[in-house]
Amino acid sequence: MRTSARNAFHGTVTKLTRGAVNAEVELTLDKGERIVAIITNVSVEALGLGVGVKATALIKASWIVIGKDLEHARLSTRNVMPGTVDAVQQGAVNSEIILKLDGGTLLAAIVTNTSARSLKLSVGEEAFAAFKASHVIVAVE
Repeated sequence: MRTSARNAFHGTVTKLTRGAVNAEVELTLDKGERIVAIITNVSVEALGLGVGVKATALIKASWIVIGKDLEHARLSTRNVMPGTVDAVQQGAVNSEIILKLDGGTLLAAIVTNTSARSLKLSVGEEAFAAFKASHVIVAVE
């Protein structure tokens, strides 16, 4: 599978909660981190999802918000993942931030240069990645 999403995380479905229209899918990554996705029940059926099924979470780097000091923050997003800045690549307008999550998984995010400076994002700094469950695309082979 080839995709333009910078973040493709392989794991196993560890929880599946169905609602009337949508389902919440919890995917535990190979290195232990957990990602929650919200997808339609039709998609759950089409993908053959269930607990124990191998799947991939796809998240575009531009859908990820980077923050600091979010240990006790209350956000309207299901996925808040702590890590350490592993790399910063500054461009003309935006910067690519590579965050090494606490389990070791690398996650790419795109933020404005202004935000990168304001947050003082540099290698070794602790930071958090945050993204909505509805921004996670689930794929299977």
